[in-house]
Amino acid sequence: MGVVYRAYDPQIGRQVAIKTISLSGQEFADEGEYRARFLREVRAAGRLSHPGIVTIYDAGEDPDTNEPYLVMEFVTGEPLNRLLARERKLPLSLSLQYAQEIAEALDYAHSQGVVHRDIKPANILITEDGHPKIADFGVAWMHQEITQVGEVVGSPAYMAPEQMSGKQGDARSDLFSLGVVLYSMITGFRPFQGNSAKTVVFKVMNIDPVPVTSFQSNVSPELDAIVSRAIAKDPDERYASGGALARAIHEFRSSELAPSETATFITPSLQRDLLHATKQNRLRASRIQVYSLWSAIGVIAAASILFAWRMTRVRNVPLPAQVLAELRSHPIHPREIAPAQTAGKKVIAHKSRARRKDVLPVTSTAPGATVEFAKVQVEIQHHFNGAKASIWLDDKLVFDENLRGVDQRHPLLRALEVNQVTKFQFAPGKHALQIRIVSPANNYDQIETIDAELTAGSEHVLSVNCDKRKMQVALQ
Repeated sequence: MGVVYRAYDPQIGRQVAIKTISLSGQEFADEGEYRARFLREVRAAGRLSHPGIVTIYDAGEDPDTNEPYLVMEFVTGEPLNRLLARERKLPLSLSLQYAQEIAEALDYAHSQGVVHRDIKPANILITEDGHPKIADFGVAWMHQEITQVGEVVGSPAYMAPEQMSGKQGDARSDLFSLGVVLYSMITGFRPFQGNSAKTVVFKVMNIDPVPVTSFQSNVSPELDAIVSRAIAKDPDERYASGGALARAIHEFRSSELAPSETATFITPSLQRDLLHATKQNRLRASRIQVYSLWSAIGVIAAASILFAWRMTRVRNVPLPAQVLAELRSHPIHPREIAPAQTAGKKVIAHKSRARRKDVLPVTSTAPGATVEFAKVQVEIQHHFNGAKASIWLDDKLVFDENLRGVDQRHPLLRALEVNQVTKFQFAPGKHALQIRIVSPANNYDQIETIDAELTAGSEHVLSVNCDKRKMQVALQ
């Protein structure tokens, strides 16, 4: 749209910024009216005098090229978009400070009848002393006027829905854009993202973004209420003024003030008393810990001596004659406890299969013998919303449960496949594993069988990938 130059004003002796606005190659219905509006808008913006707004000193047209230009305050610092590109997101306290100061500057401008219409990080300058300044007051509308009718231009990710509908933006449109900037500073993401301008426009008009507290879980939900109201799609549901938004942010900052920040208000004498009391408390606590430790050691030692004496006394007492006779007539044999089966009910899969003859039958364990099982970890990757998985071991159903759906995951991760893990212990030997995955609408119903030779003590991973064309099963 134009070029910004750093210049020097010799009459006043100060550095200034000169912005030229290129009109070459543009077509206007009425170029004269367009240039007249430029001067009207710039004059209105030139009356603004606020520490949060870049001051406009002069405006005119280049006598050689007839291109409009602005003479503005030169600000030492960097644009907010460059800061976000480097840091991705800002600390919460800094984000709230910037948003509050910008809201106050907008409230002042709106009270003077001036609307910006293109609030975005590129038009916010951060000074060297850490305060934001809004740039391009009076000329932001030009970037939207110099376009074809019906074409989405400017910065759709920060534009209010009514601006995209072709309506004239007002003060509440600026507050919507500021809400988007605040969301971006806190989370590192724009609330409305897409691969094309049309996708972004659709989301701005129809989709509610993920709440801010999804990224800042340790923050009060009141922050969600502030941001959500600022970026409400209906202008009547937003804050009525920049002052109202600034007050809401100020109250939240005051209520969320960290203890480390409030400690700066404690007087030095109170700090010394607090430090002395803390040292005394620590000394007293350390003494109590030492006494408690020695007391605990003494109790444990006494209990150990008493237990050993009682055990010696018990071992020296002979069993009664009737008990010995009972044990001789009914001896007690050791018995190994078999592991619990996951499911004992036999279910026939939709694809019948003859039982293999080489499968080792389940037999009872000899007394005193120890059985070491093979461990199999089943990992099921799927993209369904509530599918069902069934697993058979030698025609015996061992797993029959619903898989976790994508709607149970975080909204930012729903595009990824769900990886569900289940662990089993199988007896060693040759087995046939059969896996079936069925989606809720039955539009995906696949079954695969794999032969497995499991050795005692071995560990395996059975990977099940629910590919859209064919389910992939592998045992490693």
